[in-house]
Amino acid sequence: MKIGRAVDKFLYFLQNEKNCSEHTIKSYSRDLNDFIDYLQDENIRLNEIDFFLLRGFIANCYERKLAKTTVERKISTIKSFYKFLTMRKIIEDNTAKPLKFPKKEQKSFNIFNIDDLFNLLEAPDKESPAGLRDALILELLYATGVRISELVGIEISDIDFSGKRLRVMGKGKKERIIPLADIHLKMIRDYNKNKDKIPKNRTVKTPQLFINKFGTALTDRSVRRIVDKYLKISGLPSNFSPHDFRHSFATHMLEGGADLRTIQELLGHSSLSTTQKYTHLNLSELLKIYDKTHPKSK
Repeated sequence: MKIGRAVDKFLYFLQNEKNCSEHTIKSYSRDLNDFIDYLQDENIRLNEIDFFLLRGFIANCYERKLAKTTVERKISTIKSFYKFLTMRKIIEDNTAKPLKFPKKEQKSFNIFNIDDLFNLLEAPDKESPAGLRDALILELLYATGVRISELVGIEISDIDFSGKRLRVMGKGKKERIIPLADIHLKMIRDYNKNKDKIPKNRTVKTPQLFINKFGTALTDRSVRRIVDKYLKISGLPSNFSPHDFRHSFATHMLEGGADLRTIQELLGHSSLSTTQKYTHLNLSELLKIYDKTHPKSK
């Protein structure tokens, strides 16, 4: 089979059988087309592509000075593609199996200090409709630990006021339920009553909860700008991001006594190992305290 046709079959599988998001499918498509560009022939047959060609493509990625995370994603894409090919018996041997991922660098996370965070949450002017929106955005990012993409996708119908919970659609179109406090339900009601005033002489054109001055849904980029605005107002470092609310949510829950399984469910992690990174972060903080305070630490 020609590689171009095999890629089409794989993308169809992702969309119609695995129900992957449009973003995920586009990412796979980009990476595989990049591989085809490297081969310089979309009509090349799969049995002509050996491990050395695959490894050559990865080496080419490094030569182009792509970020490690980008190279890692491309390797993951190729491995998933070849796993599909062997599963469907389009090829007999998984040629991509020996491909190695680049060594991972230990990530450090920005975690909000509680006092700084509370000051940040109070920064928006709640007398204006846009200020009510911004205050609610900051509150929900921290109170629920949602990803920025999940936040902008929230519709008013996703909020169960009587049950005090929020439904979000996570990665891979996985739905999860997150509890909401009374204060956040009140903020949602107050904002929802006033959000029609945000667009100037325009009607609201979207079911999404968060809208811009044009009456359309806020984008990820818009939320990032809003967060940056209030970080500056609060005098907090500019390297904090919307995702750091999620890290802070998980870390503060862990410090407050929540178990990892609960945090995993709330964050929507498919694997507990993903959630365990917060225990390592917590441990590093404990070691810092030990080094500063214990008489025998020196």
